[in-house]
Formats: sequence, structure tokens, C-alpha cells
Amino acid sequence: MIAPEQFRDLMAGIPSPVTVLTTWDDGPAGATIGAFISLSMDPPLVLASLISGTTMLERLLRTRRFGVNLLAEHQSRHARRFASRTGDRFADIEWQLQNGLPRLGGTAAWIECELQSEVAGGDHTMVIGRIMSAETSSAQPMVYCRRSFGGHIATPTPVWDAA
Repeated sequence: MIAPEQFRDLMAGIPSPVTVLTTWDDGPAGATIGAFISLSMDPPLVLASLISGTTMLERLLRTRRFGVNLLAEHQSRHARRFASRTGDRFADIEWQLQNGLPRLGGTAAWIECELQSEVAGGDHTMVIGRIMSAETSSAQPMVYCRRSFGGHIATPTPVWDAA
């Protein structure tokens, strides 16, 4: 079996989008997460992973709705703030309620989800959300890799052949 340190080092080398999940349950709640992927096109589903037992997860499970804020490459302050376990995460951060969910300003994308299901996975809980609405912007998304934040750099050659 792989050692915990080796596992952390392995996963640190795999780039992931930096997202802040938000919900509204008698006030705004949000947390930075490192595991977020598309799951299905039909129906449109996404999967996010949160540490089990956290207040954020409990609030999300109660409301059964959540927003996905894909941070832009310049929003490392937001990533750190929402990863913190203390203080008012929404203080001095531009945000607004959109369809009853906290939406952060200036993000690369916004996704509004209804919770479809949750699945326990080790010390995390995966939440599967059905996309109800989504918007993208021209901002470059933030990526986390090798324990640092950065942006996405496109290759000059298209990944998919247009033919």
C-alpha cells in the first residue's frame, strides 16, 4: 500500500481546477475544494469532493443546492480565504446572491447545481450535482499543481481536430 506522504506527493503533481463551492443556509457558506470534475453530459452532472463532517458539507446537504465558482487565475486570495477554517470567508470579497446561492465576482465560470446524490469516499464525501444554469467568462481559470496556484497555458496546436 502507498504511504500517505507518497500519495500526497503523487496527487500534488496532478493539476486540478480551483473551485469554491457555495451554498446559502441562514447565511452564506463556502469552501475551496481541490476535486471537481464533469461527470455526465446527459443529464449534465458534476462531481465535487468535500471533507466529511465539515460545516460546509452539512449545510450543503441540508439545502441540497450549491454553486461552483471556478476561480480565475488572479484569485489566489479567494482560494486561500475559502480554504481557511476561521474568520468570515465572505468579508471583503465581491459576491452576490444569484438564484439564492452566493456567487463570487470575477470568476472564470459559475455553475448552479441541485444535489442529486452524495457518496462516501474515505475521509471525503463526493457530491453529485445536476447543473441548472451555468455561465463562463473570458477570464483564465486558476489551476493548482505542485502545491502552487497558476493559470492555464494553451498549446499552439488544437487538441481536437476540427475535421
